[in-house]
Amino acid sequence: MAIKQIEQQIAKSNNASLQVYYNTLQSEIERSEVFITNTVYHNDAFDQFLALRGDPGRSPFVGEIMDRFSEELKDNQDVAAYLLYDTGTGVRGSVFNSIVGYGSVKEEITDSFGTFLEEEEVPLGWFIKRIGSRSFLCRVMERDNTFVVGIYDLPQASKNAKLFYSYEGEIVFFNNQEIFSNEDFVQKNGIYLNYLDDSDYYFSNSKNYMVVQKQLIHFKVALISEFYNSSVVLKFLYMSPYLYIALGFVTVWILIGYLKSILFRPMDSLVQAMQKIEEGDLNVRVEEQGGREFQKVQQAFNHMISEITTLKIKSYEQQIAREKAQLYALKMQIRPHFFLNCLKSIFGLAQSEKIGQIQKAVVYLGTHLRYVFDQQSDLIPLEKEMQMCENYIELHRSIESGRAEIHISMDEGVRMMKVPPVSCLTLIENCMKHGMAQDGTLQIRIDARSLEMDGRHLADIVIRDNGPGFPEELLSELNHHLDETAALTGVGIRNVIQRFRLIYGEDFAVQFSNQGGAKINLMIQI
Repeated sequence: MAIKQIEQQIAKSNNASLQVYYNTLQSEIERSEVFITNTVYHNDAFDQFLALRGDPGRSPFVGEIMDRFSEELKDNQDVAAYLLYDTGTGVRGSVFNSIVGYGSVKEEITDSFGTFLEEEEVPLGWFIKRIGSRSFLCRVMERDNTFVVGIYDLPQASKNAKLFYSYEGEIVFFNNQEIFSNEDFVQKNGIYLNYLDDSDYYFSNSKNYMVVQKQLIHFKVALISEFYNSSVVLKFLYMSPYLYIALGFVTVWILIGYLKSILFRPMDSLVQAMQKIEEGDLNVRVEEQGGREFQKVQQAFNHMISEITTLKIKSYEQQIAREKAQLYALKMQIRPHFFLNCLKSIFGLAQSEKIGQIQKAVVYLGTHLRYVFDQQSDLIPLEKEMQMCENYIELHRSIESGRAEIHISMDEGVRMMKVPPVSCLTLIENCMKHGMAQDGTLQIRIDARSLEMDGRHLADIVIRDNGPGFPEELLSELNHHLDETAALTGVGIRNVIQRFRLIYGEDFAVQFSNQGGAKINLMIQI
C-alpha cells in the first residue's frame, strides 16, 4: 500500500507538471489558429497583397505581412516559422524564430512546403509533416491560391519545455505510429510508449521510467521521468516485502490466541460488509459486537455508509439534472430550420455573386457551429460567451444586411468569470426571435458590471433590446413561476436559468422586465 501511494503521489506531481505545459502549449496553438485566421481573412495588408496580384506595387504589403509574422513570433516562441506562398505568381515570404538558428534548414523547409502546396491536397486543421529528420506540427489556411502556413518544431518544443519548466524528465510527442521528438532518448532507454493507455500513469522498462501523457490534437504529449533508479528508498520498499511478511508471521503467531476471540469475529464481520459494499450493496450494516472500541468503529462505519448512500443519491440527482440541462441547451442550438435558413440565404447570396458576404457568412457560421458542437466544458469565461453573441449577430447581419446590432460593455472584473456555455447566446437568440419582427433595426445591448454590495462581490449582467418586450401576462410567470412556464416560453429561457441555478445555487438571481423593450437582469455572487 505504501509503495502504491508513493507511485500515485509521484504520478500526481508529474501530471500536475505536465498539465501546466499542456495548458500553455494548447493556448499557444489556439493563439496561432486565431492569428493565421485573422491574417488570411481580416488583414488589410493581406487583402491588398491579393488585390495587386501581378503588380510590382504589392511588395510593400509583403513586407507588412512579414512584419506581422515577426511580431507574433516574439510572443509565441514555440512557433518555428510563419510562411507565405502565392502559388499563382510564385511569390514567397517567410519569417523564422530568431532564437533558434535554423540556418540552411530554412531553405529546406520553405522548398518542401512550396512543393507540398503545389502538388498535394492540404489537410484540414492541424497535421504533422516530417521534413528531413524533424517533425513539425503545421496549420495551413488558403485564400485565392495564397497560403499562410504556421509550423511548430516539435523537437525544439520538447527542448523548450525542459529549459523553461526545469523538468527532470523528458517531454515526448508521439502517436500510434511514430515518435516526433526525443526519439533517441526513447530508443536508447528501451522505453515503451502506449498511445492507447488512458490511465493516470504507467511504467516502462521494468519500472525504471514512469510515463504520464495527455491527448493533444492528433497525438499525445508525454512526460517521461526516471522512477525506480532515482531513489534508494523506493528500491528498499520494493525489496522489503519478504522481511515485513516474516515479521508479520511472528507477530501473528504470538498474538493469535488473544486476538482470535477479541478481534477476529468483529473484524470478519467488517470485512464481509466491506466486500458487499465493494460489490455495490450499500444497504449492508454491521452488527455491533466485540469490545467498546470495536462497537464505536462499527457505529462509525454504519454512519459512514448511510452518509455515503445519501451523498451518492444526491450526487446522481445533481448529475442527472446537470446532464438534462446540458442536453436541453444543446437541443436549443441544434435547430435544423436555423441552419437551413442560413444555407438558403448563403445560396441566395451566391446567386447574386456576393462573394464577400458569402465569405463572411461562412466564417461566422463556422465559428458558431464549432462553438455549439465542440463545447465540452461546464463553464466558460463570460468574455468568450460575449464573443459568440457578437459572432451570432454578425452572422445574421452578413446574411440579412444588418437588421440587428449588438453593443457589449464589460468591466474587467467580470470578463473571466465563469458562466454556462451557450447561456447568454440563448437569451440573445430569444431577443432575435421575438424582436426581429419590428420595423427598423433591432438594438441589443449587454452590460456586465462588477458591483460590491454589503461586502460581497457581484456580477450584474443586463441583456436588453428595443423590441416589443414581454407580454404583460408573461412577465409574472417568468418572475414567479419560471419552472412551470415551459409551454409559454419554450425550454430555452427556462433551461438557461436552471443551469445558472445548478452552478451558483443561492448566489444567483434573475429578473425579467420591460423598459423600452425586453430586459433580463442576471445577478451572480462571485
